[in-house]
Amino acid sequence: MNPYDKVHELVRAIKDSDEVKEYLAIKEELYQDEKNKSMIKDFREKQVEVQSLLLQGKEAEPEKMEKLQNLYDILASNVRIKEFFDKEVRFDVMLSDIYKIIGDALKDIVE
Repeated sequence: MNPYDKVHELVRAIKDSDEVKEYLAIKEELYQDEKNKSMIKDFREKQVEVQSLLLQGKEAEPEKMEKLQNLYDILASNVRIKEFFDKEVRFDVMLSDIYKIIGDALKDIVE
């Protein structure tokens, strides 16, 4: 058995999953509107900036956190964008579960 072939099989299974298909469909729909696309990308940039600070053990300025929350609230007031975020979380959870399963299964090898 070739592990590389199995990884490619896993990737195909992930791409064929309902989580990915639903996420990509709504993303494509939303990104057809440049305003939606721009606002989502702006939110992502601010989100990454705050997460980066937190990962470095620094606190994000309350002003940045408030701007991020306000932007999320504005975006989430659009039902389709809220659904997009929900589907994205569902996809992220699936990937996290897969990473955990692999990590747990190989723990005795890498310790």
